[in-house]
Amino acid sequence: MDSALVIFTKVPIPGLVKTRLTQNTCLTELDSAKIAEAMLKDTISLASNSDADRIQIGYFPEESLRKLNEIIDCVRAEGYLNKPIDLILQYGSNFDQRFGSVVKESFKKNMKYIVVLGADLPFLDPEIINKALENLANKIDEKPIIIGPSSGGGIYLIGITKKFDPSWFSDYKLFSGGLELSKFATICRDNNLFLISLPPYGDIDIEEDLVSLISYVKILKNSEKTIGFYFPHYTAKIIEELELYIIEEQDQTRGRKIAKKDDK
Repeated sequence: MDSALVIFTKVPIPGLVKTRLTQNTCLTELDSAKIAEAMLKDTISLASNSDADRIQIGYFPEESLRKLNEIIDCVRAEGYLNKPIDLILQYGSNFDQRFGSVVKESFKKNMKYIVVLGADLPFLDPEIINKALENLANKIDEKPIIIGPSSGGGIYLIGITKKFDPSWFSDYKLFSGGLELSKFATICRDNNLFLISLPPYGDIDIEEDLVSLISYVKILKNSEKTIGFYFPHYTAKIIEELELYIIEEQDQTRGRKIAKKDDK
């Protein structure tokens, strides 16, 4: 086996995940955790539809391992998972250290190249992952790095080989300060890495992102064919169960908020 799709995530526990979705919104911490769990399930599902040889999940915190295994077992039992999975505990006191620890452990499992993404892009087309894997394999002798840019200058996907030193995440503070794209451009220049950019996608962090997600799910449900999207079965189901919908704010250009039918 040469490749792995690594999902870097917190286990969806109320109060730990997607806390910004509850800020000045109708969502509770439990609601946000349910949405995060659905998105993780969809991420596992779309990862299983990719060409990666195996899936690895870099998780945190350690005491939530049982919950994570229940999520994995559910996806497998419902037929959306057909690849082997490794579980890797995140170590470190900050995001850069934890990210680097997962990458380091992934390569210890004899992977030649890996693609890493979060669990908050449940509609990501597996073909995007496949393109990243293909380019890593074809350019493996040229120190390739694949970057998928997200909204606000962030990153939704990173593809690397063993020639990328995991300590660079901390040394360059790649995920600190909100300038991920700029910092990765610098590290590629400084270390003569072959940089390949993917199409941008917007991940789900704040209420505005959730507005977009609900709109995507609605249009995908009614599409005879989709290009560039994966249908997020679990996320669509939780949106329906929570009875979430979009309302317009009066006198606000494109002012939109999330509402719940039981809050009327």
